[in-house]
Amino acid sequence: MNKSRLSMTLMLYLMHYTGLRILAATGGIVMLVAIIDTSELFRRVSNKESVTSFSVLMMEAVKIPSTLPMLIPFGVLIGLIISFQKLRSTNEIVIARTNGLSLLKIATGPIILVSLLSLLALIIIDPIASATRKRYEALEENLFGGNGRNLTVSTEGIWFRDRNENIGMIIHGDEIDTQSLALINPLVYTFDQDNKLIARYYPESLALDEGYWRITGGDVIDQTGKASAVDETIIKSSLSQRDLTHSNKRPETIPLFELWGYIDVLNNAGLPSLAHSSYLYYQLSTPFLLIGIVLIVARFTLNLTSRKGWGHMFIFTVTFCLGLYFIKDLLYVMGSSGRIHPFIAGFSPSFLMIIIGIGLLMRAEER
Repeated sequence: MNKSRLSMTLMLYLMHYTGLRILAATGGIVMLVAIIDTSELFRRVSNKESVTSFSVLMMEAVKIPSTLPMLIPFGVLIGLIISFQKLRSTNEIVIARTNGLSLLKIATGPIILVSLLSLLALIIIDPIASATRKRYEALEENLFGGNGRNLTVSTEGIWFRDRNENIGMIIHGDEIDTQSLALINPLVYTFDQDNKLIARYYPESLALDEGYWRITGGDVIDQTGKASAVDETIIKSSLSQRDLTHSNKRPETIPLFELWGYIDVLNNAGLPSLAHSSYLYYQLSTPFLLIGIVLIVARFTLNLTSRKGWGHMFIFTVTFCLGLYFIKDLLYVMGSSGRIHPFIAGFSPSFLMIIIGIGLLMRAEER
């Protein structure tokens, strides 16, 4: 082994060694979460005789892939602690250190590994997780009910579904003024209880007041094709302000490679996109987060001068990393609410972990 350079053989060995334990730790965490989720689902359906155990298990099977992006960092953390501690206990780290390798060089292989793992998660796992998350939410709403959002945003504009006790409505507009809750270039279709078309409105102004739509000016065409002018018409609505200002697509249900375009659609429609932007940067910062975890774990588990026991190092390292992870989630919430810029909220915790990790390793080398 060269005293100043990390050999390819050692680097590949460390990648293979840590990779197996990261996969095992991630698998164990996924199984544990799946068991807890399944138990909770059985509790929720305990009063629904029509729901079978097979249906519950199928729902959980659909949900499992959507939990992977959230659980992978924890699998990396536990897998690295186990790997580095075993390498230290078998004196393999002692041999590498006596041949001139620094802790940072020893951590190079695991850093490359987690970088590749995070890219795999972003490119392959994320689209699968988004699709299964969307499917699970649909199954959950069908089973337990829920107040599904009525707003759909696309490149063709904004679409609403609304209904009162007498008629149903489909409403379209190019964009929305979130201050006045008025649609730009609106179009309204009304239907009876048998879903037969009653009329089409082409109003000059369409705004949502408290509990009803106010249609002002423009024309209306009835089912016979007869057109007439509209002075002012009021139609009772079941929508709230939140229904008009929040998209029905949660950021977790949109693949990252589509999310950026969807954010542009929201902005063009005049709708808030902070939650989606924060989620995008939160996910894109995953590679840096995992690199920071490698550096911090390496400092507390590979340091040969430490006299602390395995249990003490495990608890301290997990607590330290989870504390930084909590800060990352806290900043994500602040970014979603507009308190700080989404880019800063998404990337600053991960870069902070890298800086702290490098600083700790450099300090350890000085001792």
